Amino acid sequence: MTNTGHDSPEGRKAARPSVVQTLRGIPGPIWLVLAGMLINRLGNFLQIYLVLYLTDKGFSTSAAAFALGAYGVGSVVGVLAGGSISDRVGYAWTIVGSMALAGLLTLSLVFLDTLPVVITVAAVIGIAAQAYRPASSALLVEATPEEHHVMVFAVYRMAFNLGTTAGPLLGALLISYSYDLMFYIDAVTSVGFALFALVLVKTGQGAGRARDPQADGASYLAVLRDRRYLLFLLALFLNAVVYIQHTSALPLQLKADGHGPTFYSTLLSLNAAMVICLELLFTKYVQHLPGRFAVALGVGLVGVGMNLYVAGPGMAVFVIATVVWTVGEMIGTPTASAWPGKVAPAHLRGRYIAASAFPMQIGYAVGPVIGIAAWQASAASVWWLCGVLTAVAVAVTLIGMAEPSADERRRTADAEPAAAPTPAETP
Repeated sequence: MTNTGHDSPEGRKAARPSVVQTLRGIPGPIWLVLAGMLINRLGNFLQIYLVLYLTDKGFSTSAAAFALGAYGVGSVVGVLAGGSISDRVGYAWTIVGSMALAGLLTLSLVFLDTLPVVITVAAVIGIAAQAYRPASSALLVEATPEEHHVMVFAVYRMAFNLGTTAGPLLGALLISYSYDLMFYIDAVTSVGFALFALVLVKTGQGAGRARDPQADGASYLAVLRDRRYLLFLLALFLNAVVYIQHTSALPLQLKADGHGPTFYSTLLSLNAAMVICLELLFTKYVQHLPGRFAVALGVGLVGVGMNLYVAGPGMAVFVIATVVWTVGEMIGTPTASAWPGKVAPAHLRGRYIAASAFPMQIGYAVGPVIGIAAWQASAASVWWLCGVLTAVAVAVTLIGMAEPSADERRRTADAEPAAAPTPAETP
């Protein structure tokens, strides 16, 4: 187990590395994961352009939307499945299987013309394409020292955001030549990530303790018994409901206040540019904060930024509000991303990490429905609702991420099975 104490004093006293020290200290296996994920995100076109592709092939808009919905459901299932699989078969093998299957199925879409088959394949692609995520995060945790975790996850997010930002532009360029070419490149980038992970398998790295046979008898019920962790998951859900309003209620608010799509795009670009350019610098200082205070501060600022939108309609107000919640995102997210791997028992690390993604995905799904309903009732009410939800999220964050009592530590130690020897990987 990485750390049985949630945010222990000993961990807080450890020296925290600078950005340069972290980059120099990242081991080769992690660079492979980061590079593979960046390449994969650069070629992740399916979810973005699936509707346009299917309607171009002659399918109806509703059919294309249904296929996209199937992909989304598969993505949620894939994260949970990936957590279980990575705890059983190893992190590197999970990435290999996830990315190889996603690449091959994406390639097959070019040759499919029957709607039920397209929908089924889209759902399976969603499962395969997201199953790698718990495994890749678990690799970051196991291959780097604990004092580097927050900074390493900031690097991970930078690679993820770079790929997510540049990928749609590359996809649009490829579409100008051929939709088929876009899917070929998507498949190649997925298989490329699988090959990177295969290097870890062949060199005997990337398994960690995930091959512990004790994991075979474990389940997500073990995660649900961790009451403090459930509070942390509740905070993630509430924060996701608030955060997603920048894609649902905010466009409606801007339109009502007389601002056009160009200004909305500018605000989104401002957020992306700040995260990519500044998050590592912020994390250099944030990593010195106790974990629960860093996450609570980040969650709080996201809510404050959203709440500030009620003060419109001036453009300056919208810019300031966007800067505030973006700063909150940069402060809280790297620590929140590192937390599941830090507090999880080693044989459940994949499941703990996967479980942290589930409430966020649910929040992103129901958040727009809640936000738009509130906005239709009263434009101001959605932003005040963000403030209320954020206050609750901050409170449960401070409780859920608090250092456990001596009795809780004792129960955790008694519940965790003894580590079994990890068999060597065969080249």
